[in-house]
Amino acid sequence: MIVYLFKVLDFCTSTDKAMIAKKPTTTMWIFIMVVLYLKGIHGDLFRIHINRFRPQLYKSTNCTTSSTNKTVCRMLSRTFGNILVEKSSIYELLVNEADTYFIGTIYIGTPGQTFFINFDTGSSDLWVPSNQCSSNCARFHKYVAADSLTYVSNGDSFSITYGDGSSANGYYSIDSVTINGITVERQRFAECTSISGLSNDLFDGILGLAYPSMTSDGEQPLFYNMWSQGLVPQPIFSFYLNPDTNAGTSGELIFGGVDSSKFTGMITYVPVVIAGYWEFQMTSVSVGSTLISSSTYAIADTGTTFITGPSASVAALNSALGATYDSTSGMYTVDCSSNPLSSFPNVTFNIGDTIFTLTPSQYLLIYGDTSSNYICYSAFTSLDQRDSYGNSFWILGDYFLYRYYAIFDIVNNQVGFAQSISYNSYF
Repeated sequence: MIVYLFKVLDFCTSTDKAMIAKKPTTTMWIFIMVVLYLKGIHGDLFRIHINRFRPQLYKSTNCTTSSTNKTVCRMLSRTFGNILVEKSSIYELLVNEADTYFIGTIYIGTPGQTFFINFDTGSSDLWVPSNQCSSNCARFHKYVAADSLTYVSNGDSFSITYGDGSSANGYYSIDSVTINGITVERQRFAECTSISGLSNDLFDGILGLAYPSMTSDGEQPLFYNMWSQGLVPQPIFSFYLNPDTNAGTSGELIFGGVDSSKFTGMITYVPVVIAGYWEFQMTSVSVGSTLISSSTYAIADTGTTFITGPSASVAALNSALGATYDSTSGMYTVDCSSNPLSSFPNVTFNIGDTIFTLTPSQYLLIYGDTSSNYICYSAFTSLDQRDSYGNSFWILGDYFLYRYYAIFDIVNNQVGFAQSISYNSYF
C-alpha cells in the first residue's frame, strides 16, 4: 500500500472543502491529493489519499491588539503548549512548522464511516471520537456503532495521554477498518467519549504504528492485523518525506513495501532494542569533529517535527553550533545574518556504523524579519524522556526523515535508513 503526497498551498477545491467539512479554517495549510494506483511488488501496493497540515492555531477571539497595533494571540500549540504569539510574526511561522502532522482517510464499519487520521510511529493505539462523546468533540466526525453491520461490542475502558499533554478517554469496540479498499476485519479500536488538548487539530483520531506493547490494553495494532490477515505482501512499512514545499509531491507512506526509487545507495538496518517505540542504539552524535554524545539511544518518529534529545546533550550540540537559547520559543538560534551557512559545521549521526549527515541548510529553520535580517532556529531541541529501561533517548523527527528514507520491519524487528532522493532539496 503506497501513500503518495502532493502539495497544494493555501487553497482547496469545492470537493476538498467538502472533505474537511466541520474542520476549523486555517490561513496556511498543505493539502495532499493522490490518485489510486496499483503496483506489483510481491503483490499489490495500494496508493491512498493523505493530507499534511501546517495549521495556524490561534482564533480571533483569543487575540488582543496593543496601542502599537501589534496583535497578540493565545495559541494552543501541540509542540510548545499554551503560548502567546504575535500574529504574523516569525515565531508564529515557527509554531506552525513545529505542529505539522500527516493525515490520511480511513473508514470504520459497514458501511464505512469516514475519519481523518493522524499516522503516528510514536504510538500504537487506534482511536476515533464516539457519537457518545460529550467533551471537546463537537467538530469531529464520530463513530456510530448502531450504524455498522460489522460492529462487535467490547466495552473495556480506554485512556491515553500523549507527550504534549493531550489525552483521549473512552471504551473499546471491534469493527472492520478499511483503507483504500483494504479491509482489516475485527480490528479492536477505541471509541472516545472525552478528548482534551486536541480541539484545534484537524484530524479526528490517531492511528499508531509502533509496537503492540505500546497499546493501552494489549490489542493488536492495525498494521499487525493487516499483515496477519495477508493484506500486505511484506511485514514492513516505510516513509519518504520531501522537504521541498515547491515540489509536486511531498512524499509517500507505503504499507507492505519499499519504494526503491525514493532513495539512493544501501539501506542501513539496525535492530530494535526495545519493542515499544521504534528504538535503536545510536553510536554517536557529533558536530564537526566534536563528539556530543556516544552509545546513546534514538527513535524514529513521524509525529515529531524537530530532532530532540536530552537537555545536556542538546545544549552542548547547540553550543558547538554557536547557538544561543531563546526563552520565548524554548529553542536555540544562530546568527545567520552576518555568518554564511557555509561557516556552520555539519551534524552527524553514527547509526549502525554508517554516518548520516545533516548540513546547515538542512538543520536550520531560516526566517526573514521585517528589518530584512534573518533569524535562524536550530532544529535540535531539548526533550528529556526515558524508555522502559530508564535510558534517555533522542527522537529523529521529520527534520531527519526529510533527508533519510525510513523502513520499519515488524517481523525482523529492525529500522532501516537510506539517503533520500530529497537529500539535497531545499524548503
